[in-house]
Amino acid sequence: MDQATPEQLHPHRVYFTALDRVTYSQVAWTPDDVNQIKNSLARTLKLLALTKGHVVIAASHLLESELARELILPFPELISRRIVIPALRDDFISCSAFLEAKKDSASPDEASLYAGQEQRAIASLIDSEGLVVRWNPAMTSSWFKDRLLNDLHDEKSLIRSLLSRKSLSVPDELCRELEEPPSLSRGLVYRATQRHGDLYFREIVNSYADFLYYLGGAKAVQSEGILPQENIIDFGLRDFESKRCPLSEHEIFTKLFVDSVKAATSTHFPEDLLDALELPDILRLHAIAIDQSFVDKYNGIQTMTKAALQIEDPERLVLLMNELLELEAGLNRAFAEAVREELPSKLKELHMSRAASLMNALTSLIILPYGALVGIKDILVSGLRVLHQDALAMDIEDRINGRITALKRRAGTMLGGERPALLNFVEELKAQYIRQLRGKNR
Repeated sequence: MDQATPEQLHPHRVYFTALDRVTYSQVAWTPDDVNQIKNSLARTLKLLALTKGHVVIAASHLLESELARELILPFPELISRRIVIPALRDDFISCSAFLEAKKDSASPDEASLYAGQEQRAIASLIDSEGLVVRWNPAMTSSWFKDRLLNDLHDEKSLIRSLLSRKSLSVPDELCRELEEPPSLSRGLVYRATQRHGDLYFREIVNSYADFLYYLGGAKAVQSEGILPQENIIDFGLRDFESKRCPLSEHEIFTKLFVDSVKAATSTHFPEDLLDALELPDILRLHAIAIDQSFVDKYNGIQTMTKAALQIEDPERLVLLMNELLELEAGLNRAFAEAVREELPSKLKELHMSRAASLMNALTSLIILPYGALVGIKDILVSGLRVLHQDALAMDIEDRINGRITALKRRAGTMLGGERPALLNFVEELKAQYIRQLRGKNR
């Protein structure tokens, strides 16, 4: 198992909490519900793998959640290629040590969540092939308590805004009760709200406590992302009249970025892209997104847009409704402008790439006496293989193919202007989607 500090990870990463079994284990789901949850989790994980450098997930979520194990175990490359980074407490030497400690828990219910072959398989995978980022439980607990109490007292905070929409206030008795214990857990918050509020009050405060609990985990590994309140959990942040949730990772990608591409290029973009692409496709595309600077540019646009906003929250983490709407409008403009700036270079790149491919095709072909059109590369490689020089044949073939690729890349470096990182990656996505459709239709 390798270890890293947050500073050593890719700068554009996100803390993913939807695999926490607490978020979906409180209800008796039907088989259809479970399938929908699985599909939704897979869709979100695919999107984050395409648009982020890393997806950081608490090690406890990976071990406890049966849905997490169903997603991760069939595709260990998610761990070995460091797309998924487990966040592991710094008081355990390994994930297996953490697993054994949980199996010895005084709570039979908690211990049962860690007892099983799949749990052991996940721990073994992380220990043998994974990269983990460490976090400190004490520091996280302290921040959670301080932030929740501050927000309950602050009339301008998001939670007070949500409560006021329901004509609810925060009882002084609740705050005094939450201030008493040296450290605060979600369970203590749930029990306190049971004594000091009605159903609506409990719903809002408990959901906000869940959000801050997750946000504390994200802060501990410095993986809050651009918009943590929507990346981490849907805790009811929406306009209560329209029931509209303004922003999420999915909406930023599909409604803002993709719509900007469609408007500028007048091309179709498949709506079922994330469902059509399989996780092996995502693994390949993730490497391309990193290599071609798509992840840097896509997230850089969001970072700069948020940096330009006036935000009430001193930590610039939790945005109010009007701030979210401003961010949405700003992102819409920023993505549209970025795509427009890339268009001239993309058109030149297409022309030069096609010209390079045509030149290579013409110069590498000869006409044999019997009229067959054959490539020089193919003749040379075939001849060497007949002479049992397979290693040399493979080397020459790789060199020639490398030259073709280098020629196309050279064409790209001669363009000048804005490098079309966004449009190039969209092209990769669409090409993989087409390959998937062709494969399914065979």
